[in-house]
Amino acid sequence: MIRVRSILAPLLMAAALAAVTPGPADAQDAASTVEASAAWSRPTIRGARAGVAFVTLRNKGPADRLVAVEADVAKMAQIHLAEVVDGIARMRPLADGVALPAGGTVTLKPEGAHIMLMGLTQPLRVGERVHLTLRFKVAAPLTVEATVLAPGAEPGMGGGATQGGGHGPG
Repeated sequence: MIRVRSILAPLLMAAALAAVTPGPADAQDAASTVEASAAWSRPTIRGARAGVAFVTLRNKGPADRLVAVEADVAKMAQIHLAEVVDGIARMRPLADGVALPAGGTVTLKPEGAHIMLMGLTQPLRVGERVHLTLRFKVAAPLTVEATVLAPGAEPGMGGGATQGGGHGPG
């Protein structure tokens, strides 16, 4: 009996560790399943305390949410929604973030969900880049460079400017 116990104890310990130690599939799940593209920002006037950034997000995994943003040029970044109600434009923070459907694409854009950069630490000038860290409910954080584009050069506005891209695992 004693011999069986001495063999069983290490086997049981190994089985318990295998059950809680992440394997290759778990490590892969930690990689971001969200891709970013067409990240851009608008220039600000001298003394402006707020700016804005936009990006297109493609979710290659299960349903997720963009829940937070950090920016290198702002004391605080929030996800906001701009909407027109009864002919009046209003903006409000989206406390729950933005839903990213499984296999879907969501574009943060003017007159919709977007990233507000508050407490700017510097003006946003055409050609400069804003570094954003996007945080999701499920996917790993994603670092994105948003290019500050001249008015009229925004994606979809016919300006044909180069947009910043997303960078992250994957």
